[in-house]
Amino acid sequence: MTAAPLVLTPQHFGGLVFERSSSRYLPFDVDATAVLRELAERPFPELMARRAPHEHEALEAFYESFDARGWFTVDGRFAGVVNEVARVPAGHLVGPLAVHVEVVGACTLACTHCFADPLPRNRELLTLDELRALFRELASMGSFRLGLTGGEPLLRRELLDVIDAATGAGLHPCLTTNGLLLDERWAKELGARELVWLNVSLDGATAATNDAVRGRGTFDAVVSKLRALGRFMRFTLSFTVMRGNAHEVVAFTELAKELGAHNVVFRPLYPVGAARHRPELMPEYEQYAEALRSLADRGAVRGIDPFSPQARADSSAAVHGNSGCGAANSIATISARGDVSPCSFLGPAFDVANVRDRPFRDIWNEGEGFRVMRALSTSPAPGRFSGGCRARALRLAGDVDAADPWQEAWERRKDTPPPSYTLPVLSS
Repeated sequence: MTAAPLVLTPQHFGGLVFERSSSRYLPFDVDATAVLRELAERPFPELMARRAPHEHEALEAFYESFDARGWFTVDGRFAGVVNEVARVPAGHLVGPLAVHVEVVGACTLACTHCFADPLPRNRELLTLDELRALFRELASMGSFRLGLTGGEPLLRRELLDVIDAATGAGLHPCLTTNGLLLDERWAKELGARELVWLNVSLDGATAATNDAVRGRGTFDAVVSKLRALGRFMRFTLSFTVMRGNAHEVVAFTELAKELGAHNVVFRPLYPVGAARHRPELMPEYEQYAEALRSLADRGAVRGIDPFSPQARADSSAAVHGNSGCGAANSIATISARGDVSPCSFLGPAFDVANVRDRPFRDIWNEGEGFRVMRALSTSPAPGRFSGGCRARALRLAGDVDAADPWQEAWERRKDTPPPSYTLPVLSS
């Protein structure tokens, strides 16, 4: 797949354009998709000459809007490519918007809330050649956003080759790390590559708060490395909101600014992995909501959480037709040994198949676990899942199709601005 600045992938509702400059997807209905497809073949003046006069005003407005984003060439053609897929499924995306791939099953830490627990499980890793083939397949499906996770990805011996294989296929990888293995070589190598971002995890604005979760000395070690190495690489700081650190979210944004982070991401703790056995770490919904309101009061934020209670707000573009979360609808995960799941938060019991036995495309389209999960909650009954996070519903209510208690809490207070998993923009 060519690394064109824009890629249009047909979908059942029209099409999705992946914009490489922002690493975002923009959905279009059938009519708008047809216009973009035609502009890939001929310049805008020719398109206008072929259309009826009563269409001209709307077409000009459409063209001007996206021309301002740099979507068209000097002669008025679509500045991208059309990803001609063999089959457009009737009820779901051609491919997930994001795929999370474990590249290693070991870590240098043993965090009390680790979603990947239990570790280590480092046997039968997908080889570099297997990953190359997988990345090409993802690109052909229009799945360009790639999360490289672990464990600790920097433990993977061929990690730079893995990243190069991903970007060579046209994917935009995001590497999530605890930061302890970063040194000047790693920083320079990573900074020189086309990463969407390097995602560094900290769980407190102070050593006392962070180290209670991630281990003694981790805060000072990671902060010291970022102070020394931040000039070589663009990075994000990631913060998991828990009962013991929710009061530090504002201070954490100040720390991120001081360290030169491009942005900072907040997510709530989910009762998965090691956190299943540590319920005292889970924040209450209102505590999480208040923490995010305190951030919103201080400046611009962007809500991006596919698991948040309000993720399916009426103002959001819908890319799937059921009331489910992102699991099986817009995301998928692949374990270090190739097991595919609708969401890693659901645990190995929800693994559907292995990419060594079956192409990822087939698993996504036809895998029973994906089909069943998409079919759930097409017409949600009272007390059943109608938004939020299926993994949280599973752990707190006992069933992936039960109502997410956090969704219910948000529904009860819709008169207030809904909180979100936020990404405050810290610098341009």
